[in-house]
Amino acid sequence: MAKKKREYDPKELNGMSIYHDEKRTVYAPFFTKKAYIITEKNVNDYIVYIQGYLIALLVFSLSYIITKNFLLSLALGLLFIASTIAVFYFSFIRKAAVIENYNKKEKDTFIVRQAKFLERKNIITIIICAPLLAFMIMLNSYINNFNGAMFYFSVFIAAVAVLYGLLHVYALIYKNKHQL
Repeated sequence: MAKKKREYDPKELNGMSIYHDEKRTVYAPFFTKKAYIITEKNVNDYIVYIQGYLIALLVFSLSYIITKNFLLSLALGLLFIASTIAVFYFSFIRKAAVIENYNKKEKDTFIVRQAKFLERKNIITIIICAPLLAFMIMLNSYINNFNGAMFYFSVFIAAVAVLYGLLHVYALIYKNKHQL
């Protein structure tokens, strides 16, 4: 039995180049003044474009695991990204309605969005759990005697967790200051 394809709503989309007006959602890349209207009919084409980058990362990872050749894996990943972009321009951009000289609204920063949409208790939970996650990652690294690339990867992930927690400290301060 065929599984029914999920229908996306353009209002669900988010990203660096996605803007929501009162009545429409548009894709406005930063390198051009044009914007392309995303409707219910072409939203799935846009979703396929975004998923293409994740698949390219998967192609790169799997080809590196199989071949152990970084350059070949990079070439395959870049080839897949190029084909994703080509399909996007031929299937989405050519069919979408265009807005010339679109004025992009200024978007909220990550911190402001987190302060607006998360409750205080959720922000505090993140502030507490992020350094604990970093500690547990480093403890695991120590217990398993990681060295080389695995150790540095563990340090990187732990640092990202601590940074994420610190960003949420700032979000909590912003939320309290602006009484959101």
